[in-house]
Amino acid sequence: MMPTRVEPAGWLQHFSQLKTQGLHWFDFLTAIDRGDHVDVVARVTDSSLTNAAFVTTAVSTELQSLTSLFEGAAWYERETAEMFGIRFVGLTDQRPLLHREFPDPPTLRKGTPA
Repeated sequence: MMPTRVEPAGWLQHFSQLKTQGLHWFDFLTAIDRGDHVDVVARVTDSSLTNAAFVTTAVSTELQSLTSLFEGAAWYERETAEMFGIRFVGLTDQRPLLHREFPDPPTLRKGTPA
């Protein structure tokens, strides 16, 4: 299944539409560093796991949080924020999960020294 590509401005609205179509189970969110931008990829599914949608968008620094639609997105967004340096606007708990503070540069960005 190929992901649907959306613009960052339409990220939250697209997931809202998917939720009204019965895809109300938030499955995961991660990011891929492409060098000049980060692709954020998320998946939602129905409760029977028969229908699912992958959605991706390209961001540089921030993206609207999905936690207003899916409470389960919080953990994934916190992890992605910490590892890739993406700020999720509207995410209420922005504490890092693994470090005491956000590393600079972010741990999983290509420009971070090993």
